[in-house]
Amino acid sequence: MALVDQTPVMDVSPWPNGHGFSGANSWWEYMISKEERQRLDNLMGLALLDEDVRERLVNKRDDSLLAAFGLSEATRGWLRAIRANSLDELAQAIVSGQ
Repeated sequence: MALVDQTPVMDVSPWPNGHGFSGANSWWEYMISKEERQRLDNLMGLALLDEDVRERLVNKRDDSLLAAFGLSEATRGWLRAIRANSLDELAQAIVSGQ
């Protein structure tokens, strides 16, 4: 008997043109329940996996992306003010609290 992988696949994209999977509502309900640091960690993880998210986070400092993760206005302003040219530099600045 063949084993079937039943791991759920979700579309975690917060904008209208997601990747075509279902489960976005479950993901965002989960995100809303998390503390801000955990939501920021999840955003950084998604940026590692998705080039478009990385571009919007690192280069465009897209406030709608930050808002979609439920980050406070203060945290969003802090992130937009960080001078970083790569996701690695941004992560280092976040960890160091710059």
